[in-house]
Amino acid sequence: MPTVSADIRRTLTVVVLAAAALVAPATTASAAGLPPNPAADPFYAQPSPFPDVAPGTILDSRPITIRALTLPVPIRAWQVKYRSSDTRGAAIADVATVMQPVSSTSKTLVSYQTAQDGLSLDCAPSYVLATGTALPAEELALMVPLLAAGHTVVTADYEGPRSEWTAGLNTAHGVLDGIRAAQSFAPAGLSGPATPTALMGYSGGALASQWANEVQPTYAPELKFAGVAAGGVPADIEYVARRIDGGPFAGIYIGAAVGLSRAYPEIDTATLLNTRGKQAFEDVGKQCIAQFSVAQAFHRMSDYTTVPQLLDVPAVRNVIAQNVMGTRKPGSPTYFYQGIFDELALTPPVDALVRKYCAEGVTIQYNRIPIGGHVTVAVQGAPGALAYIHDRLAGKPAPSNC
Repeated sequence: MPTVSADIRRTLTVVVLAAAALVAPATTASAAGLPPNPAADPFYAQPSPFPDVAPGTILDSRPITIRALTLPVPIRAWQVKYRSSDTRGAAIADVATVMQPVSSTSKTLVSYQTAQDGLSLDCAPSYVLATGTALPAEELALMVPLLAAGHTVVTADYEGPRSEWTAGLNTAHGVLDGIRAAQSFAPAGLSGPATPTALMGYSGGALASQWANEVQPTYAPELKFAGVAAGGVPADIEYVARRIDGGPFAGIYIGAAVGLSRAYPEIDTATLLNTRGKQAFEDVGKQCIAQFSVAQAFHRMSDYTTVPQLLDVPAVRNVIAQNVMGTRKPGSPTYFYQGIFDELALTPPVDALVRKYCAEGVTIQYNRIPIGGHVTVAVQGAPGALAYIHDRLAGKPAPSNC
């Protein structure tokens, strides 16, 4: 496991304790001094007509204030609107947040993927970081040590304008094009594709990070990453779905089904869902994980469908096959950290993914953490992930325990 300096540990501890208070209900868009909801903010609108520009091209930008509990955080920040591609390759406009220390001479970039985990732009990191009132704003706790170390940080609304949660290609494109936009964003002062760059994320953010790592060689070959730190990785969504169906995390399966059905219209929800299911999908489709994970706990997908097992429908099986990790060789060294008793991002698929990558010659360091569940391992594993990122951006060779 990477070593972590005392300064990093102290910084992380302080920021985590402060950020814990950020897990609070979202305030209304009309709150004094806070930005409007994305649905009422023209900055988030899709261009019409859409300009004929390359993926990663900046379409618009504006300075913003990053907030914690609605209080301004003393860093420089911008929202950058950029051209990306959805699952089918069609042009879409995504938004990313670029952050730097106030007195920045940063020459390095960390693409930090939050656990966006939602079916509405209310859950988008660009919005919650600007309001400082709800998930995933608490992940500022891990961005601050990166900023304090002198790195520029970019975090993309990688689900896209339709919040296609868990759709791998759409997610990867959003991350990679957000990196392209940040590297070329003049006020950040970076060096384009030559900028030393690393990726980091946990849970839904790990899904986004590792999908970007797998897709980068073909979609963005000009990008070179020093390394990727990914923890609590949902490596096989079918494996997870079958085991959480009907349990306390069943809402996450239902939310993922909503996100995938948006990206893949061949999942014929009009036929596959019964009346109760159509209502559930409509409700979940307006929510973030804090809402639907509670509202849909202990529900079974079969209660919502016209078929005995949704995962056995041929069209659904085809979509699942396109959204399981390991079908592409990742382009960069990776540090995986995984709680062996993780009750959500289950461990056997991660073990299998690591074995596959190692067999393909990918440089992998794998840290199996013996104590803790999905949430606690996010904190336990963070110092090692931060140290891995710092070491890679410092030019140290990536370790392997394959």
